[in-house]
Amino acid sequence: MSVDNRHLAPFIHTEKSAPYIYMTFLAALVPCVVYAMFYYGLRAAVLILFCMTTFVLSDYLCMKVTHRRTGGDYFDFSSLVEGLLIALMLPPDTTLITAATAVLFASVITKQIFGGAGSNIINPACAGRLFIELVWPSGTKGYCFGEDNSIFSFMTLIVQKEPAALPSYSHVSFSELLTGNYPGLLGTTCFICIMVGALFLTLKGTIRLYSPVTYIVTLIALYPVSMLIETRSFSFEGMMIYVLSSGAVFVAVFFLGDLTTMPSRFASGVFAGVVCGVLTLITKPFLSPMVSLLAPVLAVNFLSFVLDFFSKTLTRRQVRSREVDVS
Repeated sequence: MSVDNRHLAPFIHTEKSAPYIYMTFLAALVPCVVYAMFYYGLRAAVLILFCMTTFVLSDYLCMKVTHRRTGGDYFDFSSLVEGLLIALMLPPDTTLITAATAVLFASVITKQIFGGAGSNIINPACAGRLFIELVWPSGTKGYCFGEDNSIFSFMTLIVQKEPAALPSYSHVSFSELLTGNYPGLLGTTCFICIMVGALFLTLKGTIRLYSPVTYIVTLIALYPVSMLIETRSFSFEGMMIYVLSSGAVFVAVFFLGDLTTMPSRFASGVFAGVVCGVLTLITKPFLSPMVSLLAPVLAVNFLSFVLDFFSKTLTRRQVRSREVDVS
């Protein structure tokens, strides 16, 4: 089977083409999109379409300006996926200005500067979402219940309501945690929808499970230790609330399972998942929830090449590589 390596990151090779990978990710995100529009209504649909359209236009204009690719060689669905990922990680009351800031940073600074689709060394959607969390924290505090959006006003997409901090989930039931029936980010609350997407990606072979699985296992295993750091008592209910409501599962599946920016070998992927989980728990008491989730992902992205290199060196080629070598 011939390998089209024009759309692949410079250090990771796979038999799957970039368009195929991004199309499967797009399909895997459909359950989260459906639930977001069901729970938050028209507001969710507008934010999702806006982010996806803006990302596509930004990528297209960058391609035209740089004369890097044109025509059919350009459109590989990566812009749609990354715009959708950003939208699903936004609170429902986010303004279009805030959303556009995240998209433009992800597209221009994170993606296009490094060569466009498949060539970026860090996840563009993750970087864009983290950027607005750091530089515009008040713009990412638009949390509300689904029924609060029953009467939709387009003005709220321009002028944000009074910022609302992330609510406490101490009284949320386990069934609500599974179904996402509580206020949160647009697409990260429904555990069932995320798992449906993860299963689809696994069956299609467009996700590496090394890092996602070890990341979640690390969060669960070391959560009691993190409670000692925070000088709080441990409870199983508190641990489940954190894992299921923080967005960690969404991050594990759609960011740590990324074929492009995460390590390709088993040992390095497991190590990356553990490191990401440890960094998340260490920073959780001192940083905002979203920063403690996303910053470790980008740190691991930067180390992916190094981790794969040392993993391959230490095995001295005695273990057959799981990546497809491109001649």
